[in-house]
Amino acid sequence: MYRSELQHAADCKRYPFKAVPLRIFLDTSVINTLTKYSSQIFDGEPIPVEVDETLAVDIEALMHVFYVGGRAPWDILCSPKTLEELAATNDSEFRRDLMEYGVLLTQNLVPEDLEFATDFGRRLRDSHFVSALPDVGDRDLIAHAIGLTCDVFCTRDRKTILKKRDRLPPLPLRILSPAEWWAHVKPWAALWG
Repeated sequence: MYRSELQHAADCKRYPFKAVPLRIFLDTSVINTLTKYSSQIFDGEPIPVEVDETLAVDIEALMHVFYVGGRAPWDILCSPKTLEELAATNDSEFRRDLMEYGVLLTQNLVPEDLEFATDFGRRLRDSHFVSALPDVGDRDLIAHAIGLTCDVFCTRDRKTILKKRDRLPPLPLRILSPAEWWAHVKPWAALWG
């Protein structure tokens, strides 16, 4: 993974072990990618050449994260709001696959935690804390992630979330792309190897 000890040491300093995400909330965009490119992410098949570079980087990052994650002590979650968004997918076969994955990510959540996250989401979505995000659904999902005590909200939505995250006040979670998530895990991946 690293070509030199110097590069590894620099990444260890940049992404300390204590910053490795342990409770990650997946945005709908990431679940879409996991489902659509499951054979590349989970089975190591080549990424199609027609895939744009940004998506290819995220697919590769997710492949690494989920390979390491098979042995790492972290939780990966979504919320009923995520399931609601996944259920709005037009393609019935793809929707079924998305919903299967989403249900899997919510099945271990405690009902009281879900209730709190939903209530917190309703209160936070209209507050000034997340008003920089134009989409109400995005605000709901981030609020659910906070309510579920996640330390990372992982999204591929560069247009309305990643691009605007710097306009948000300090939140109790980090908003990361899949490639950024992998950057935090990469220096420590050998610990779970």
